[in-house]
Amino acid sequence: MKNPLFPALSARAVRSAAWLALSLTLLGAAHAAPQVFAPLVAPIPEPMDDAFYVPPSATDLSGMSPGTVFRQREISAKAYYLFPVKGQAWQLMYRSTDHEGRAVAMVGTVLVPVNAPATERRLMAYNVAYDALTLRCAPSYEMVKGTALEQALIQSALKKGMVVVLPDYEGLESLWTVGRLSGQGVLDGIRAAENFSPAGLDGAATPVVITGYSGGALAATWANELYRSYAPELNIKGVAAGGVPVDLGNVARKVDGKLFAGVYIGAVSGLARAYPQVDADALTNDKGKEALAKAREMCLGQFLTGAPDPLVAFAYKKMSSLTTVPQLLDVPAVKDVIIRNRLGQRTPGAPTYIYQGTIDELMPVADVDALTAQYCKQGVKVQYTRTFNDHLLLAVTGFGKAFAYLQDRLNDLPAPSNCK
Repeated sequence: MKNPLFPALSARAVRSAAWLALSLTLLGAAHAAPQVFAPLVAPIPEPMDDAFYVPPSATDLSGMSPGTVFRQREISAKAYYLFPVKGQAWQLMYRSTDHEGRAVAMVGTVLVPVNAPATERRLMAYNVAYDALTLRCAPSYEMVKGTALEQALIQSALKKGMVVVLPDYEGLESLWTVGRLSGQGVLDGIRAAENFSPAGLDGAATPVVITGYSGGALAATWANELYRSYAPELNIKGVAAGGVPVDLGNVARKVDGKLFAGVYIGAVSGLARAYPQVDADALTNDKGKEALAKAREMCLGQFLTGAPDPLVAFAYKKMSSLTTVPQLLDVPAVKDVIIRNRLGQRTPGAPTYIYQGTIDELMPVADVDALTAQYCKQGVKVQYTRTFNDHLLLAVTGFGKAFAYLQDRLNDLPAPSNCK
């Protein structure tokens, strides 16, 4: 019988997964050591053909604590197809919690650079803006294929001797834009890295910083808002996020019918997968059903992977041309999903640096202004930087100051704030 999440899984992979699931069933209740897979070597299978990505049963997962590492394998991380990352790298599968409170499996990548200190290591949770509806663009797969566009930014932390964890925070179902799932996936990825002895970290005492841009900012900021309630034992020193998608409804309104309209269509596909109460079949016409079906194999801006891009496929497309209702955002079930995934409803647990371009094509600047004002009212130390920049350029030009902010937090310098 085929796994519904991995219809193309080979018979050999299924047999391996079945054996692994049995082993975990026998050993899991006793908090067994992680199941060790053989090091990953070429040819690299896609995740849907790889037994490593097949999760254990819900029953087995529910018996584990969030952040438990139950599967590992060593990998050779690459940058841009050819260049190896200097150090050691592993893929981990760990237990997390989804947006409905259910135990789920997630995959993360841990990078330990050659210059990591012997003691008192620091950890960065780097959240790639992989904005994907398929595991072909998951960071764990991109790192072994050498297709991670943000490798140059990740390298900044590795050069400083930091251990880096890259969570596949959308989960095994690629639930793009689902905030609580993403935030909890980041926090449990941090727990997993701290629980993984080869990373050489000091458990929950490890100084941690979190960063991400755009889709990665969604994950990073949700992690910060959930930190104190979901993972209060962690030692998170600071969070830096740029191009933050505060309100998905307002993002949709901004891009609908314009060059970046594919963001709207991709987000609808991801959210409909996560929230079955949104009856996408009833809300879309034939063209809409075709568009959502196509979107399921797409990733935003990940051209090195070869995956199709919704920005190209759906540029200038109006959502009203795809739906059976005049305004999708007015549907009660859709409104409810947007509210559930809106930032600013909880108080962040760590000092925060937010950077935003004033001519951002995707994110409404007023939303980010309002979010930072809300955080300030809640007593959070926020350093907010607005620059004359668009969404894509700021992802590169804004990282230097964000990284410097995080280094200062790790060095225990007082957190700055320009709250008024």
